[in-house]
Amino acid sequence: MKNPLLSIIIPVYNVEKYLQASLDSIFVQDTGDCEILLINDGSKDGSLSVLREYEKKYRNVRVIDKVNEGVSATRNCGLDECRGEYLYFMDADDILHPQLLSLLRKEIVETYPDIIVWDFTTFYTNPKFVPILSEVKVEDVQNGHKEAFNYLMANSSAVSLWNKAILRSCVGEIIRLDPTMTYGEDMFFSWKVILMADSIRYIRFPLYYYRQSGSGATNRFHPDLYEHYRKAFDDICLFVEQQGGANVNVLTSIDYHFACRIPALTSMEIRAPYSREKQIAHLQHILQDEYICRGLSSSSQLNGKLFTLARNNEVSEMLKIARIDAVKSKLLYPLKKILK
Repeated sequence: MKNPLLSIIIPVYNVEKYLQASLDSIFVQDTGDCEILLINDGSKDGSLSVLREYEKKYRNVRVIDKVNEGVSATRNCGLDECRGEYLYFMDADDILHPQLLSLLRKEIVETYPDIIVWDFTTFYTNPKFVPILSEVKVEDVQNGHKEAFNYLMANSSAVSLWNKAILRSCVGEIIRLDPTMTYGEDMFFSWKVILMADSIRYIRFPLYYYRQSGSGATNRFHPDLYEHYRKAFDDICLFVEQQGGANVNVLTSIDYHFACRIPALTSMEIRAPYSREKQIAHLQHILQDEYICRGLSSSSQLNGKLFTLARNNEVSEMLKIARIDAVKSKLLYPLKKILK
């Protein structure tokens, strides 16, 4: 049997409420040359029953039921099981644009790139699809000096896995997600794949609809987030060295992107279940990290108020700003849900 063109890998955990809408957004499209791997990560709700119904209905659906291990381990399971020439990770509560798959086929047939990237938008209840009225803009992203990650990051398209179709040979057996990370793990997988890519096509059109539920990973406390980040950035440095791409620009960008984590790391401290004194001490420890120190001192792009406070080691003010921002976000969420 000929291998499928595209493997769509979907980790599923307790998303019964949204699952049918997400899967239907795939099957309103032509999936004849796709395999859809639905991997149940030990859901405790009715998600598995929903998956079984789709498995019965569509010949190209395969359900894998396993014990709960987390999203990274579940995606790694999909990597080990998939047979497609390209692979794509979708989240089980989001929605695809009804023309996504046809645009991916067009790019694969015409240019056969290592990676295809596309824009995304957000929604709260019902997505409002942007109609494609004419030819969409597609650009070649330069990566000769390994600068593509920075370019895509500047366009908010570097980090997530759900806006990328990746040639499976770029992933191979060496690139996997870190199952010990519970936040930000997408970034490091995407970064490695982008560093490996020779050709990247970027569809400048929102083809993925990301659900805003108010209960995502950014709203939870993740223990040892800084320590996990530190390990991941060390791993990126080692990966770059092993692949022979350790030029000055890449190493400088590693410092910069670690320093860019300061807002997330500060926000995580205000969610920590320990004393304010310990929050201050831990954030001061983070700001002494060599990656962060180099990033803050060498990059003029890090010029917001929080970064200025970080340079001056004004940790109490940083935590105060994070608390105010968290309250604003909580108060504005119901209004945004109504308006969008």
